[in-house]
Amino acid sequence: PTKNNDRYEWFAEKACEIGFDVLHPVIGEHSERRILKTQRVEKILVSAAKQSLKAAIPSVMEPVSVKDFINENKNRDALKLIAYCFEDENTPRRSIKEALEAYEGTEIVIMIGPEGDFSKAEAEMALEHGFIPVHLGASRLRTETAAVTAVEAVYFRRM
Repeated sequence: PTKNNDRYEWFAEKACEIGFDVLHPVIGEHSERRILKTQRVEKILVSAAKQSLKAAIPSVMEPVSVKDFINENKNRDALKLIAYCFEDENTPRRSIKEALEAYEGTEIVIMIGPEGDFSKAEAEMALEHGFIPVHLGASRLRTETAAVTAVEAVYFRRM
């Protein structure tokens, strides 16, 4: 969740209009807000799904720690991506477009860093459990903008 709740709700609404299946908020070491009213987000998603004529309303999970989320998804047969801002010489990031184009499956999990980004330990843990580091372009994006950009990248891949 973003520090400003309005920004998170904006993201949820716009991402729903584009299309996604599950929203699973994660709380990281650098997260500034650790509480999210999932019922409010669910109401926003219902409204956005109706407005955009979606057949299904995305699910909203209860927030978990980044480490718990990684562990829950480590054996998942999906393309697992993690977007973070810092550079690591040992692990270069690919563009999200490139990562999506190389994948032939349908299930995709994308982790977007909180304001303040993932910690190095969180990113390393994700990489150890099969997540691929990606970037969303040359600009440094706000958390909610990065999340919408990632949803849109998947949307255009499926077109």
